[in-house]
Amino acid sequence: MRSWTIALILISLLISGLVSPPVALAEETGTLTVTTTPVRGAIFVDNIFKSRSFWSGSVNSGDHIVSFGDVSGYITPFPQTVTVMTNQAISAIGVYRKVVSLSISDPNVNR
Repeated sequence: MRSWTIALILISLLISGLVSPPVALAEETGTLTVTTTPVRGAIFVDNIFKSRSFWSGSVNSGDHIVSFGDVSGYITPFPQTVTVMTNQAISAIGVYRKVVSLSISDPNVNR
């Protein structure tokens, strides 16, 4: 019965305007910026596509996985785990490497 009395008092105070309802706490966020070079690779944050070549946005504080899409003729960068701190900015760069093929011939063959 006591909890009902307290609840009724709180409701009365809210209705009268003497007490404000609790405010939800703001999410703790930071800024993550991701670029790809030298090509326009797809950017994923926590497996969600964000953009190609460049993306910057607010994310929740904590660990996030930045990964990159395949680009024909290039080796895809490995995924990166980044730790975003509250009210801080952090960057990640995906560096694509060109696939190089070598052809070696033996000068003694086909003589």
